[in-house]
Amino acid sequence: MRGIKVCGTMADKLRTRGYGTNEGGCINLSYEEALYLSERDFGTFSFENLFKEAASKLQDFDIRFFVYRDLRQRGYVVSVEKDRYLARKSYRMHFYPMSENQKFDMDVANSKELPFALAIVDGDGDITYYMVNREEPRGSNYENFTLKEHIIAGSRVFLIDSPEELGTYGKRESKFAYLSNNEARYLTGDEKIKVDESVYEVYADLRNRHLVVKSGFKYGTHFRVYEKSLEEHSRYLVHVLSEPEDLQRLSRAVRVAHGVRKTLLLAKKKDGKVVYLSVRWIRP
Repeated sequence: MRGIKVCGTMADKLRTRGYGTNEGGCINLSYEEALYLSERDFGTFSFENLFKEAASKLQDFDIRFFVYRDLRQRGYVVSVEKDRYLARKSYRMHFYPMSENQKFDMDVANSKELPFALAIVDGDGDITYYMVNREEPRGSNYENFTLKEHIIAGSRVFLIDSPEELGTYGKRESKFAYLSNNEARYLTGDEKIKVDESVYEVYADLRNRHLVVKSGFKYGTHFRVYEKSLEEHSRYLVHVLSEPEDLQRLSRAVRVAHGVRKTLLLAKKKDGKVVYLSVRWIRP
């Protein structure tokens, strides 16, 4: 991924500014670094020739160059790594350049050093940055009861003329009450109640963490989550991923969560445990 070698006085100047990797008394500049310097008329590099060479050798080089250039313009010192940039200013952060047409893979993201930032380049060349970090949501709701007689009806379970107190589960009407199938399966353990198993596993894990869990459909996610009760503002929007997600859909979810002052959590069961990653919009 190296572009050109620079030696002598110029190498010394560039080294002190955070460019290149050392090779004896010289430095090796990546294509991104050399092009950025050429654009600013620093050195004798041919911008056109370098760009043609980089484009022919590196897949999606346009995405990499846009992100490197933007980070440098924001005042970061940027080290070029194989699939990411290590940018340093007031803090250190790994930035992963991506095209808007790629997908977000929970398993891949969870295997990286966290936190890290996604740098997503859209069709106009504009860049949106998201911070990704591991999250361990916890609540303080300790309701504990079981349902008795219930009637399974489609995607809900009904209780007729039941005096049972439902707390944060379900909803009560004049002569009946009802719960979602996720709520009813959790309270009864009745496997005849049909659920999407991957979504239910996340629901059950959130409830086991003493959180209050309700539908997140109005926000375009699986769940909205409260730390203690329905009287407070919900803290999280939780979306369950069973496969890699389009970045366009992820972008919509982050924007909605940001707009309603909630944190978006992506959730997936891995090796017997539900893993949560928070995704937040940031301004680097």
